[in-house]
Amino acid sequence: MDLKMGTRQFSDTMSPEKIARKKNRSLATTSNELGVRVAGIRSFNSSESCGHHHMNKMEGRELTSDSILDAFRMFFFDGKEMHTAAIDRILHKLTNIIELIRLCDSVRLYCCSLLLVYESDKTGNLTNVKTDIRIIDFAEFQTRSGDGVKYDGPDDGFLRGLESLVRILANLMREQEEKIKETPLKIGFEEEEKEQSASEQPPALS
Repeated sequence: MDLKMGTRQFSDTMSPEKIARKKNRSLATTSNELGVRVAGIRSFNSSESCGHHHMNKMEGRELTSDSILDAFRMFFFDGKEMHTAAIDRILHKLTNIIELIRLCDSVRLYCCSLLLVYESDKTGNLTNVKTDIRIIDFAEFQTRSGDGVKYDGPDDGFLRGLESLVRILANLMREQEEKIKETPLKIGFEEEEKEQSASEQPPALS
């Protein structure tokens, strides 16, 4: 899963035309409010004829703050189950990255992306899940020693994107926990209805 990060998608060294175009794109997408935008998804899905889910960057730009959760459902769902073990591990890694970025004074990660990768077996067992997060696309990366404006403090726009990701994934985990809680209850009701139905049957004629 490729995620364009930050509320600002341009550097100080870009042309005025390119800056204007990048500003308009951010304002029209989830980048402005959430600091994160889906740039692409490819994940295994057994129910698809091609064997995988796919979302391109143009589809990602159409997502809203309300519908972006659907993209993460798509990414972590394999056609049969949601890979909550992978979500749990990625949440833990995101928390560590947030702490690291907060320490990066004057660094600006403009136009950088976050690449989320997971590999899970069919059991979804936490011990059998591999996850990876990479910050990529450093072409417009700025530091105090480089060209452009010298900034103080961490990159708040990038941090907003990371914090939005944590909220989105935490919501997805809570959603799955609620489903798990509901399942035994539903099964219990079904079994009770079967027993009641059987008791109401007239006795067999001998």
